[in-house]
Amino acid sequence: MGFFKPTPEEQAEKARKKQEDEKRRAEAAFAASPAGQAREAMAAGMKVFQIDVPLSKTKGQTVAMIGAYAHSSQTLNYATVIQSIEDEGWRLEHAGYVYRVTGSESRDKFMASGQQEAVSGEIVGIYIFRASDT
Repeated sequence: MGFFKPTPEEQAEKARKKQEDEKRRAEAAFAASPAGQAREAMAAGMKVFQIDVPLSKTKGQTVAMIGAYAHSSQTLNYATVIQSIEDEGWRLEHAGYVYRVTGSESRDKFMASGQQEAVSGEIVGIYIFRASDT
């Protein structure tokens, strides 16, 4: 037995602690997920559950002497998220979509009167679920 070599008991204890930490992290990640929030709402006896999900983002910018432009980016497909919430005992009741402005940029037109404006924002899906009777 060396001075710095852990005993089998110490190795087993370290492995057990590591496994407990991984389990705790996985549980915390699930609780923060939409399905985890749905499970918590169901356990609290809620009959309606709402979740807001950003579906796509738009970044607007103005360029001197050229104009205003916007670039949109897609986010991932949320069908699996909706399915995971329904698997927790909820039924999708309503889906709505809104554009939420997060900022804007404007400048005077070059050699003309008026303004150019580019708006940044995101499309947000608002999903309302009702507790399933089954």
